[in-house]
Amino acid sequence: MRRLNSQFTTKYISEAGTRPQNKDYFGFVEMDNLVCWVIAEGYDKDTTISSAKLAVDTVIGEFTRKPSLSKRTIKRCIKEANRQLKMQSSNFQLKASILVVVSNYSKIRYAVCGNCRFHIFRGSTILEKSHDTSLYQEMVQQHEVPDDDIKGIEQSRNLLQYLGKQGHLKIKVSKKKKLQNEDILLMTTWGFWEKITTVEMLDALEEAKDAAGYIDDLQDLFLSKQTNTVNNHTIATVFITKVFQEKNYTKKIIKIAIMILIPILIVAVITGFIQWKAEKKRQEVIATVEKIETRGDSYILEEDFDRALKEYENALQQSEELKKKTGKKGKQNTAIKDRLEIKQTTTEYLIDANESYDSSEYDKAYKNYDKAIKQSKNDMDFYDLLDENAIRQKQILCQNANYILSLIALADAQVELADYVSATETYAEAKKIAAENNDSTAINEINLKIKQMETTINEQLQQQMQQQQAEEEKAQQEQEKIEQEQEKAVQAQKQQIETDGGAMELEGDALLAEGDVETAKQFFQQALQMYKEIGAIEKASAVQKKLIDADAVAKQQLNDVRAAEGDTYILNGDNLVLENQFAEAIEEYKKAKDIYTQIKYTDKVAETIEKITIAQTRQKENDIAAQKMDIEVIEARGDEALKLQQYDKAKEFYLQSQALYQGINDMDKVAAVQEKIKIVQELQEQIQKAREQQEEQE
Repeated sequence: MRRLNSQFTTKYISEAGTRPQNKDYFGFVEMDNLVCWVIAEGYDKDTTISSAKLAVDTVIGEFTRKPSLSKRTIKRCIKEANRQLKMQSSNFQLKASILVVVSNYSKIRYAVCGNCRFHIFRGSTILEKSHDTSLYQEMVQQHEVPDDDIKGIEQSRNLLQYLGKQGHLKIKVSKKKKLQNEDILLMTTWGFWEKITTVEMLDALEEAKDAAGYIDDLQDLFLSKQTNTVNNHTIATVFITKVFQEKNYTKKIIKIAIMILIPILIVAVITGFIQWKAEKKRQEVIATVEKIETRGDSYILEEDFDRALKEYENALQQSEELKKKTGKKGKQNTAIKDRLEIKQTTTEYLIDANESYDSSEYDKAYKNYDKAIKQSKNDMDFYDLLDENAIRQKQILCQNANYILSLIALADAQVELADYVSATETYAEAKKIAAENNDSTAINEINLKIKQMETTINEQLQQQMQQQQAEEEKAQQEQEKIEQEQEKAVQAQKQQIETDGGAMELEGDALLAEGDVETAKQFFQQALQMYKEIGAIEKASAVQKKLIDADAVAKQQLNDVRAAEGDTYILNGDNLVLENQFAEAIEEYKKAKDIYTQIKYTDKVAETIEKITIAQTRQKENDIAAQKMDIEVIEARGDEALKLQQYDKAKEFYLQSQALYQGINDMDKVAAVQEKIKIVQELQEQIQKAREQQEEQE
């Protein structure tokens, strides 16, 4: 019923300009209670899918399925359009700007993703102007350029948010705007507003009598500013003659509210007085508690923890008068009690830690110091009062004292194991730390243990020296006997090895003569090893020379096999060239070249490179011929479109074929196609002039 009781007139134009394809699109749907206008501009190079049309159709379809003036609905529609563009991107990434405007015939809301523009005019002023999601808009907001669509406008194509963007898409939806009779809406794409300023839009509105006239005036102004190139442009306007009037319940609501509020106000005054008295008492208690707490804090600064604890306990006792409440006052009461409990607990930990330290209970002292620091961090103001460095230093002293005891125990164990070097180092480390801690008792104990260890060491050394001397004399006699027996065995062994080595060498000579190079090398290696073992240098050198000769024979045999393999690849390549399979032939030739290079057959390498060059040349000639046939098909499509008077299509096909001919450097064909393009442009100009003459006559 809203639509029937209002009057909205929508008019629009969408032109390709001098571009081969119109990348803009506009659509709208009018329903009983809601109306939705959508305008979009595509930026991709896909000629098969219109990203702008896909985005507009998707938004309108989603809106029609579940219409609403809510922000969530508008975002849902735009997100679905973004998803569709991503899903249908194949050859090119589909990208587009979009503007969505929704109204319930009395209020309006809009959203922009990209650089499409939206204006609301009221009388001779602009009521609302949309913001782009571009670098230009950021420059305007940061006052780097004026908002006049002139300076810095080239950055309006540098989009930060747009449909088809990879990653998260940010969508901002405007607040609701109340419409009035005679309001005018204007929606444009970048191709229009980058030439026409907001002031010029207002000037054109002064002469317009209706939506159609306003659209015509804007297009005339736009075309008057063009050069030889005219961009895609879309203009849509809505003239609102009458908005839907909603019933006003304001006076009735005010009267009822007054009747309800009078008794509430009386109760509020009485309650407020009672609360004032209670609050006054509460503030007095808080002041007393804070005074006692401050005294405790001063004792903390003096590190007089016993007196500080008494003050905090007294403050906690006084704070019991602060009742549990809800809201801000309740939180303040709870915060005071929590703060005092933190201070009390922290101080108790510090007192216990000091007592444990004095009793040499270092582990317990360390843990209590640590608990004190952690507890104090629950109230950072109190934490700042504590001298954390002093507490940490006491913890270090606890660690050192424990460490000294563990080092002494370790050194004692090392002495028991007769590891006197390690024990000496461990006692020295313990003594050093005890000196740093000024622990004279520990130092005296360590010195005594070191003296006892040195006495034990001296006694053991004397016993060892006597025993070692007797063992050395006995061992020397036994060693002389063993050496005599070993000398005889060595001589016999050398003689046997020399005999075996000679047999191995003779067997290698026989195998090498038969052509079994690898087995011969194995026998030579065994003979060489045997000669080296017994120090037969001359015989070892002779066998070494035989090994070098065998390696030369083996290398020549391997080169012959590899050369035969390369010849096979050459033969395969020659056969593939005869079958015009040049790419496969080149691969075979390259395999052969790699083999000839490895075995250093220089002549063969040069011959193979020449074959590769010939095959590449013939392959390139075939590719160019195939490309030329494909281009001629595209040119023929242009000729067919020209016959059918489909001049835009003909021009598109000719431009494609022209670019492709340039790619293969066929300049004669390029010149011929340029002539055809010139003919199409002349025909289009003639048709345009005829239209203009007809419009003037009408």
